[in-house]
Amino acid sequence: MDELKKIIDGLKEDLIKSTQELIQIDSVEDAPLLDMPFGEGVDKALRYVIDKAEALGFKGVYKDGYYGYIEMGEGKELVGILGHLDVVPAEKPKEWKYPPFGGEIHDNKIYGRGAIDDKGPVMSALYAMKAVKDLGTPLNKRIRLILGTNEETRWECINRYKQQEELPSFGFTPDAEYPLINAEKGLLQLKLSITKGASFSLQGGNALNSVPDYCIYKDSSGATKEFHGKAVHSAKCYEGDNAILKAVTRMYEEKVNCGMIEYLNKEIGNDPYVEKIFKGFEDKASGKLTFNVAKVDINEKQQDLYIDIRFPVSKNKEEILKLLTESCKPYNIQVSEEDSLPTLYVDENHFIVKTLQDVFQKETGLDAKPLFTGGATYARAFDNFVAYGPVLPGQIKTAHQMDEYIEVDLLLKNVAIYARAIEMLGK
Repeated sequence: MDELKKIIDGLKEDLIKSTQELIQIDSVEDAPLLDMPFGEGVDKALRYVIDKAEALGFKGVYKDGYYGYIEMGEGKELVGILGHLDVVPAEKPKEWKYPPFGGEIHDNKIYGRGAIDDKGPVMSALYAMKAVKDLGTPLNKRIRLILGTNEETRWECINRYKQQEELPSFGFTPDAEYPLINAEKGLLQLKLSITKGASFSLQGGNALNSVPDYCIYKDSSGATKEFHGKAVHSAKCYEGDNAILKAVTRMYEEKVNCGMIEYLNKEIGNDPYVEKIFKGFEDKASGKLTFNVAKVDINEKQQDLYIDIRFPVSKNKEEILKLLTESCKPYNIQVSEEDSLPTLYVDENHFIVKTLQDVFQKETGLDAKPLFTGGATYARAFDNFVAYGPVLPGQIKTAHQMDEYIEVDLLLKNVAIYARAIEMLGK
């Protein structure tokens, strides 16, 4: 056993206990209180990690309940590790196998909301810093673990950090999966409207970031038909079964007269890439554009359709809007923007990518080819950041799910990977 692994082994029990205690804090964002902008639970989690860092021999910084950070090393250049301590709600807690804020261990897994997203990984990063400190590895750069507090909602925490603090030159977030994600598609969510009602109603879909699994059509006589599909995240809409498009196909076959229905059938179809409009919108770094018909509300007053587009890193939203608007003109459809996010891309030859690839390959023996995603990770917060772990290839991803957990072995493996990354990045 090498020296680093001996040190990590010695930290194991304390790491596990600290992770359990952090999970036991219900840090779902809540109504703001005095000096607690995201509620008492989030503030308690932030203070817990800073107190733990100080107990491990680091200096922790707490900033007005918005964020905190822990730093080690010397030098002018700053390397960032960005994690978050807020969690999504634990819906239907009575249906969880183990209490969502219990931090219980069963079958070598620590269960609870935030175990894998992102409390377990944050603790892995903190104890990786401790391992490097105990090893005595000289660092010629400063390593800063930045603690966000409302990543799951509006990112006010990290926006405040960027206004007030030094920005890292590069870094990673332990908030996705390995080997690493260096390309994230752009996001464009749009509303398509016709200011004219219909003789029927069609309702389906809830969230714009999900493929709708239910849609109901009520014809002019009042007769109703239900359509069911399979819900998946919009970023992977090609893996789902869109209930709205099922309904639209049936309606078109039955010759229902409606501009939005005609548009969907003639211009969009059941193609998740909408090649008719966006032919060639694809690149090696991030794959094809995806197009999800997410929500519909057609009634006697208006025809509204909501779509979610994830576009390749080599494209921009202006290109998307131009082509889509042109396709809508013959149908008198108005296009308005609901939300958008720019793309993220860090070149495969960048120091951060090459270094983290090398560390991952040496620590796991697995292929380290970078990944791309249609989702949005915390890496978008800073320039030259990538997502790095905590989930290994082939492992089940339980983030945001009932009975979320992190395996104890994965918690420790992350400490080893992050410690080696800190050593290499801090040289």
